[in-house]
Amino acid sequence: MADCAAWNIFMEWKAFDKIPLDGSISYADLASAIDAQESLVARIAGLLIAVGKLNQAGPSLVKHSRISPLYRSDNMVSSLAAVAFGNGMKPYAHWPEYFAKYGRREAPGSTHTPFSFGWDHPELPPWEIKALYPEYAMQFTKSMKSRQIVGGDMKIAGPDALYDLGWVGEEALARGEEPLVVDVGGGLGQLLKDVITAVPGIAPGRCVLQDRKEVIDEAVQADDPVLRGVVMMEHDFHTEQPVKGALVYLLRRILLDYSDELATGILRRLAEALPADPRARIIIMDEWLLDTHVPMNRIVDMVMLNIGGKLRNEKGYEQIAHAAGLRLVKFYAKEGDQTCVVECARA
Repeated sequence: MADCAAWNIFMEWKAFDKIPLDGSISYADLASAIDAQESLVARIAGLLIAVGKLNQAGPSLVKHSRISPLYRSDNMVSSLAAVAFGNGMKPYAHWPEYFAKYGRREAPGSTHTPFSFGWDHPELPPWEIKALYPEYAMQFTKSMKSRQIVGGDMKIAGPDALYDLGWVGEEALARGEEPLVVDVGGGLGQLLKDVITAVPGIAPGRCVLQDRKEVIDEAVQADDPVLRGVVMMEHDFHTEQPVKGALVYLLRRILLDYSDELATGILRRLAEALPADPRARIIIMDEWLLDTHVPMNRIVDMVMLNIGGKLRNEKGYEQIAHAAGLRLVKFYAKEGDQTCVVECARA
C-alpha cells in the first residue's frame, strides 16, 4: 500500500518526468524541480528504490529503473495507473466505513457507491465526480482511449474473430437505407472505425455513433476520415433509443459499469428499438467473469464494484437479457480470454 501511495504521489507531482531518462538526479535537484521538501522526496524515493520502482545511482542520487519511465506523464500507462489508484485504492481504503453506512451489499445504482463515498460525493455518479477534478478527468479520458481499454486488437470479422460481424455487410446489400449499425456509448468511434474498416458493405452513412455531448463534440472535432458520413448523435442510453429499427446495436465496455438493474434498463431500451426482423441483434462486447479465479480478472471486478458495476458470466448476461425482454442467442468466449461477445435478439 505504501508502494502504491509513493508512485501515485510522485506521478501527481510529475517527479518521474523530472528524472532524466539517461543519467541521474540528486534528491535536492528533484525536490527543487517539484517544489517539495528534500527530506520528504528522499524518503519517498527511498521506498521506490527499495521496491524496484526506481534505482539508486549513488549517495543521494536517483535514476530510472526499467519500470519507472512508464509513470512519466507522456506514457499511456501513467494514466491507467492513475485511474487504477483513483477507481481502486482510494475507494478500497473507505470500504469499512462505506459498508458500515450502507450495508453489506452491492451498490444498486450509480450513486452512493464505494467510489463516490471515497471521493466524498456519495450523492453523485462517477462521471459527475470526475468533472469536479479536471486533472483526474483528463487522466481518465486519456486512459479510456488506450486500445487495451477500448478493445485492443480484437478481430471484428473473419475466421479469427470471436464474433464475426461479416454477416452485417452481407445483409446490407439486401436492405434499404435504414441504419445498419448503432454504436451505443461508442466513445470516439474506435469500435465503429474497426467495423467499417473490416466489414465490406457497411457504409459510414448507415452507421450511428452515440455518446454524451462532450464526447460526441470531441469525435466531430477529431474528423476521422474513416468516420466521415457517420451520424454522430448525443444520447443518454438510460433513456429511450431514438434510432429505431437498426439491424445491429453494439455495446462495447458499457454494461460492466452498471448494476444489474441499470444494465437491464439499458438493454430494455434497445430491445424496444429492435425491428421485428429476426436477424436484428444486440451485440454486447465486454469483459466477463472467468470461471477460473484469475487475479487480474477479479481485480477488475472489484474496481467495477467500486463504481457500481460488475463483471458477469454467461448466466449473469442471460439473466439481464431475459429481464430486458431479450433472448441470449449465443455466448462467445474463450477460457482464459477476458473478452466475451453476447449475441441477443428479441425474446
